[in-house]
Amino acid sequence: MNDVTKNRTTYPRVSEIIGKQNEAEMKSIPIDYLVHASIRGSKIHKYCTAYVKGLFNPEIEEEFLPYFTEFVRWTDENVKRPILCSTRLYDDVKRFTGEFDMILELNSGKKALIDLKTSAQPSKTWAIQLAAYDHLCKLNGLEYEEIFILHLKKKAISKKQKEENPNSPPLIHADSIYANDLKSSWDIFSSALMCYDYFHRKESKS
Repeated sequence: MNDVTKNRTTYPRVSEIIGKQNEAEMKSIPIDYLVHASIRGSKIHKYCTAYVKGLFNPEIEEEFLPYFTEFVRWTDENVKRPILCSTRLYDDVKRFTGEFDMILELNSGKKALIDLKTSAQPSKTWAIQLAAYDHLCKLNGLEYEEIFILHLKKKAISKKQKEENPNSPPLIHADSIYANDLKSSWDIFSSALMCYDYFHRKESKS
């Protein structure tokens, strides 16, 4: 293992850098909800990535199945082929790392960098995360024409519908959310990285 590769093990991840700026918001959310959301996100990512790659998926837990089913529908309607999935990239100058979800060739002929989200509501951090992934991909020579969040979210239903079908699974919809200004989002990430370097960076620059 050379010095650069060894040092990479200490690089903070994109989510960690952004998370340091988002700690106050996270503290306001009950810990059990955060844990469940993290498990849900991890498992759905795993199932969706396996489907895109054409790999076998084990039996999927009932509570996660609606998310997976909607992703399958979206993929079958929009995706021609996968190019890269769950790939970790590094910036050895700024010294950070990130792992994007997938780059796909769409039926339109365009290639798209896509990050999956399963949270209840959109977050201000999503565009910042996309900008960081975009930087890493371009730094490593990866090309695409589109970049967006694929948000697998619950559809809103009325109180009457809940009362009539209390045990029915949630209705999930795939919503494509594009970052409107990647440059501004990258500037914000760069500022967050500078704060991380100053307050939290443990390894030296040498």
